[in-house]
Amino acid sequence: MNPVDFSDHLVIRLSHTDAAGVLFYPKIFEIEQELFEKWLEAGGFSLRSMLDGSLAPTPIVHCEGNYKMPARVGDRLSAKISGVHVGRSSYTLAWTFSIDGKMAMRAQVKRVAMNAATGGSIDLPDAFRKWIVETQNRTAQIS
Repeated sequence: MNPVDFSDHLVIRLSHTDAAGVLFYPKIFEIEQELFEKWLEAGGFSLRSMLDGSLAPTPIVHCEGNYKMPARVGDRLSAKISGVHVGRSSYTLAWTFSIDGKMAMRAQVKRVAMNAATGGSIDLPDAFRKWIVETQNRTAQIS
C-alpha cells in the first residue's frame, strides 16, 4: 500500500472469479480485507494486534459494494481509499477500484471498536483514531 495516497494494485486471479471469469461479487470484500490490513500496517498497526487484544478489535458491521463494469481474469485493479467517516466508536473506509483509469467498482466498509469481553462498542483508541483522522484528512470525508 502506498502510504502517501492509500493506493494499491492487484491483478484479478482465477480464484477471484466465477465460472464466467468475472469477479465473483463477494470477492470484493476479500480484496478489501487484504487492503484494510495493508492500511493498518501503513499506520503502524496490525490485524494481529486486534486479535491478540493489544488493540481493540473493529469487526465489520456494514458493507456495501457497487459494480460499474466487469472485472475479468487478468485485469489490473487500481484500488484507493477515497473517503473516510469517523465516529465515536466506528469508522467507514470508502474504496474505489479502477481498471485502465475507468471506475470499475466501489465499496464501503464500516467497522466498530468493541470490547472483546462484553461485545459492546467502545471509543476508538486515541492512537488509532489519529491514524483514521490522518487518512480522512489525506482523502476525503464521507457522510
